[in-house]
Amino acid sequence: MTTPFHVLIIGAGTSGLASAILLHRTLTARSVPFQISVFELRSGPATLGGAVNVTPNAVKLLDHLGVLKPLEIAGCTVKTIEIISSRSLKPLGGITFGDVDRYGANSLRIARKDLQVALLSEVEKCGIRVSFSEKLESVEQTQDYVQAIFADGTRVTGNILIGCDGTHSAVRGCIDPDRKPVYTGLSNTYSYVNPKDPSVLPIKDTSAIFQCRVGSLLLTWSTPSRTERLFWAAVMEIAAPEDLSKDGWRSMGDDVAKMKNRVKETYCSEKDPQMGFFADLLEATEDDIFFYPVWKLDMSEKWWEGRCVLLGDAAHAMPPLAQGVGLALDDAVMLDRLVQGEMDKRKDSDTGTIDTKDIVWDNVWKKLVEIRISRVRKDYDRAVGGFEGLKDKGWFAAMLKDWIVWLYLWIIGVKFDEAFKYDVLKEPLV
Repeated sequence: MTTPFHVLIIGAGTSGLASAILLHRTLTARSVPFQISVFELRSGPATLGGAVNVTPNAVKLLDHLGVLKPLEIAGCTVKTIEIISSRSLKPLGGITFGDVDRYGANSLRIARKDLQVALLSEVEKCGIRVSFSEKLESVEQTQDYVQAIFADGTRVTGNILIGCDGTHSAVRGCIDPDRKPVYTGLSNTYSYVNPKDPSVLPIKDTSAIFQCRVGSLLLTWSTPSRTERLFWAAVMEIAAPEDLSKDGWRSMGDDVAKMKNRVKETYCSEKDPQMGFFADLLEATEDDIFFYPVWKLDMSEKWWEGRCVLLGDAAHAMPPLAQGVGLALDDAVMLDRLVQGEMDKRKDSDTGTIDTKDIVWDNVWKKLVEIRISRVRKDYDRAVGGFEGLKDKGWFAAMLKDWIVWLYLWIIGVKFDEAFKYDVLKEPLV
């Protein structure tokens, strides 16, 4: 009896679940006996709270995965993100984030948990099991297989292992231990609120970024009604705790009252009395308030070793600047396309069978990085540069930013236009 081709996926985030769905289709269509196993560190299908912006190129990939319809019902369409001065509350311009004629879709603002639920539902339809509370300790490889060893002593053997376990990836720690996340000096505090009177908010459409001397404040609706579930996210410079372990960061985030006051002092001080509306939103916030330090990885082309490969944030974590979901989906789709190509090359013309033992996985991973690296670098440079611009550079620099915002919007608009037009399904594989 033929041993099924076994794919091990570490991480039940966007890239991991998308990879599971796509590879299930690919292997099923080619009648390859297979098994796909997904392992997740968390105890259940829950993510940190927050609303993510899914850009037009990513929206089309969610449709390709078959999960777009429930997300359109739950989320809010975004066509433009307004830029507003925190000093005057006057609009400084806007960034186009959706155009059906130009990009084939608008952007979509959705709760991160809704995205995971939609992907998990599709994974379940595929009959793929997701095992929670599984902490990866190490990875062992031979020429013929890879083995994942978990904290409880369990060993699971597979043919390939895909590391989709995020910024603090355990898989990356096994294959590239010297590349560790670096704290950017900025942290994000965010939550949801139901405004008492939405009409008083200085938001004309769906989303607005308030350009401030220090940090950046995002307000955006996240449901179709645009009257409830307003998402706010405040990026601020925050010194790292003395204890750099997760416990140290957690203790900072657990002090909700202190963090709430820090946000209020930063964005609603006496110098910005016009921001009183946001002080009212803070007071009305009854949902959990989340604190998340912003990390980045030094860029590297070492996404793989042997039978292991990294996708998404595990390979190229960067500060959030709209493209996170898109990059994760692009990685998963490109990997699937390369796997399809390799398997089709090895299809027996007489029997139609495919011998996966003949695949040289080093070649697949190398090709993945060659195709993806230039586009990832562009987004990485834009994200890192954008977040550096959020640090306090003085009152004069803040005023200057307002004066020349038109230039910034033009530059960033050109870059986003290129990104939104991109279609990984049409990317040449040669």
